[in-house]
Amino acid sequence: MLDHTFRVCAAAAVLSLAAGLQAAHAQTPAPLPPVQALSATVGERSAAPGVVAAILRDGRVTEVFAWGGADCAGGGAAGVNAAYEIGSISKHVAAVALLRLWEQGRVDLDGPISAYLDDIPTAWGQTTLRQLATHTSGIPDYEEAGGYGVYETEPTPAQVYAIVADRPLDFEPGTRWSYSNTGYFLLSRVVEEVSGTDFGDFLRAELFMPLGMGHSFMGGYAAADADLAQGCKPGAGEDAARIPVRPIHEASTYGAGGVSTTLQDWALWDDALHDGRLLSARAMELMLTPQRLADGSSTGYGFGLFVDDFRGARRIQHTGQTQGFVADYQHYPEQDFSVVTFANMYGAGVGGVTRSLVLRTIPELGYDRIAAPSDPDPARTQAVRQALRQAAFNEEPADLLSDGMRRFASAEQFAAARAQLRPYAEHAGALVYLRSDAPDGERHIYRITIDGETTYLTVVWRQGKLAGVQRADN
Repeated sequence: MLDHTFRVCAAAAVLSLAAGLQAAHAQTPAPLPPVQALSATVGERSAAPGVVAAILRDGRVTEVFAWGGADCAGGGAAGVNAAYEIGSISKHVAAVALLRLWEQGRVDLDGPISAYLDDIPTAWGQTTLRQLATHTSGIPDYEEAGGYGVYETEPTPAQVYAIVADRPLDFEPGTRWSYSNTGYFLLSRVVEEVSGTDFGDFLRAELFMPLGMGHSFMGGYAAADADLAQGCKPGAGEDAARIPVRPIHEASTYGAGGVSTTLQDWALWDDALHDGRLLSARAMELMLTPQRLADGSSTGYGFGLFVDDFRGARRIQHTGQTQGFVADYQHYPEQDFSVVTFANMYGAGVGGVTRSLVLRTIPELGYDRIAAPSDPDPARTQAVRQALRQAAFNEEPADLLSDGMRRFASAEQFAAARAQLRPYAEHAGALVYLRSDAPDGERHIYRITIDGETTYLTVVWRQGKLAGVQRADN
């Protein structure tokens, strides 16, 4: 632990360093281009009061889109200049802060967290900073255990730890991957202890202000005149009015999910991150290299970011959710652009919004561009048709469903999802094979047209059984 005198001196050093960086690198956000309307269909599917989204290139918002309203009743216009909570997208911001300290030789990524924090449960002490950053620590997730209600409070660290302190590690560190907000809560406190300054102040002085991101902040650090989007959560009943929620506070989340930002500010962050102005090439490689487990298998997750592909295009991405917001961020390095989407409601579905803007930029990835080939495995396609009926209607013998899909077919919690799947199961004879996706060959894309409306189903077919299905309009 660091004493108060060191914290004050270190804070002054951070501010001094940041002032020099700010003079060298700070930018003024470029004006937004004219706002374009999102498709009403895409916007309504989000179920949010309002949605804003942007395509980003070279530190600028090149196209901006909006749909819906600003308040929980849908009144006003969704604010393209407002600051939105980005939830777990904050994790890679926290990872940048940690890696800055690592580059300076001030933290050991493979050292135990107990070397930095002495107020944590004993069972957590030997997990390493690297394991915390890559979700391979085994420390239970306090959000999963305590629910999103914690984000409407201002707990002490001890109160956050207490949510899961009596639980054992989920697994031996390094042997499995399991998403844990607790890990990034702890890493943020490490940044505080080593830097000697509060986490929100560190982000502002060391990262945001040097880039000119004057409208980005950790929860609880907003300026008095900040334009904050109103977060909302669904009401208790199906037709109940949405409920406004208070802004998130650093104390409940730190770098696990506490950052708020604007579209323009995020364009600056996106450019600086991928242009190598936030981290050295060595640190960026570390951040974007998926962690491997003890058995050698890849987790697909680096430091605060997923690294995968979208229909064959390499993608770096993360989503985020708080008690009142949902966000989605995707970067495509080979095409050198990014897409970001913000919505002001917990549980909003924004994946279709982001996907539509990606396909606007890379239209050749659209399923509508794929000519249906000769089906390489008609027997599998026929089995998929039967499996869809078993999943949607809980039909026996359910021999074509994985254990997880058997639970999907029968559990009450999946009733709404089964209802959405039933039209496709009823018309499964109309499935047309399009392609099988790399890398594992287990994901197969089918097209289905019902009453003139075309939908695409991604089917996960593993060892002769349906292991998952996802719908997309393109």
